[in-house]
Amino acid sequence: MSSGGRPQTRTQILESARAMFEEHGYHGAGLGAVAKEAGVSRQAIYLHFPSKVELLTALHLHIYATDVVPVLERHPVTDAMTVWEALDATIAADVEVASRVWRIHEALVVARRQHPEVEETLRVREADRYGELLELGRRLEREGALPPKIDVESVADMLWGLVNTGTYGNLVNERGWSLDRYRCWVRDTIRLHLGAQ
Repeated sequence: MSSGGRPQTRTQILESARAMFEEHGYHGAGLGAVAKEAGVSRQAIYLHFPSKVELLTALHLHIYATDVVPVLERHPVTDAMTVWEALDATIAADVEVASRVWRIHEALVVARRQHPEVEETLRVREADRYGELLELGRRLEREGALPPKIDVESVADMLWGLVNTGTYGNLVNERGWSLDRYRCWVRDTIRLHLGAQ
């Protein structure tokens, strides 16, 4: 990002860009349309974001800070919890995050296929979250909650697959499931595989 420009204008551009990318997708939202939506000149966009890719990368980081982090803070996983409470908190957080970011995530997925900068930004966050799922799997293992044929990586993989924007989109958006039904299905599915009551 350029050092010039007001932070308020930058945030305004990011919020407008989010609305445009969510409505029109990565290819359908041009910088001119974003500028018009934000009520700024195209030059103001370039002052903050020299390219569409840099705008989208900054938008991903903005959404992580404004949408994802608060959700994770509302559903903390602590050592004081039982392992099943920790599992439930993890699922609740991931379901809520999916509900908030699925539309912009679709634009990011398209952009990541063409632009290494977007791929790098996404991969860091995905690796962090997968690491947290692995840690939950290790905790299940330490507490004797893993069946013999399921390893730590399998637990992380199952959670990764059950709670992602694709699964969310298929069940909630396409099939009309409520968030509560989706969350309970994820919880019950993983517990069934782990042999929990």
